[in-house]
Amino acid sequence: MQLNELLEENSTKTISQKTKISEDNIEYLMNNDFGAIKKVKTLGFISILEREYHIDLSKLREDALAYYAEHDKNENVTLGLPIVVEEKSGRSKWLWLLVAILLGYASWYFLTQFDQSQLKSLLPFNESKSMDSTAPDNTVNTNEPLSIKEAIGTEKSTVAVPEHENEQNNSEK
Repeated sequence: MQLNELLEENSTKTISQKTKISEDNIEYLMNNDFGAIKKVKTLGFISILEREYHIDLSKLREDALAYYAEHDKNENVTLGLPIVVEEKSGRSKWLWLLVAILLGYASWYFLTQFDQSQLKSLLPFNESKSMDSTAPDNTVNTNEPLSIKEAIGTEKSTVAVPEHENEQNNSEK
């Protein structure tokens, strides 16, 4: 069965709907007008028609190959060229340098120019304050070993009982 016989049985519109080949391209194949279609498309359309309608279009294929061999236009299939992405490495290096300079300046300003009284109050650990708050002035004895008895004994001796309470306690006995 040839393409002409297929067109007698079916209209170009029904063939186009079934194969998704445009009606113009079917007309070009029917009229052997291979110059209007590229070689790859022509051979693809012939393969689609053979597959969908189970017909042998080898004669049409041979005519198409002969035409393209005779009219060799050096048709090459061009694949998409890779997209060249320009690196912005120069700009990013400058950005990192700027960030480093700003951080350095901010650190210098904070450590040297910031009000020292505010800085001291912001620091959680100040040696002079910690020494004053942890050890009483006159009760530090570093030569004595630490023990519970001494800790309890120092508590009793440091607790002062007023004299009028002592007198009341003695009179009650």
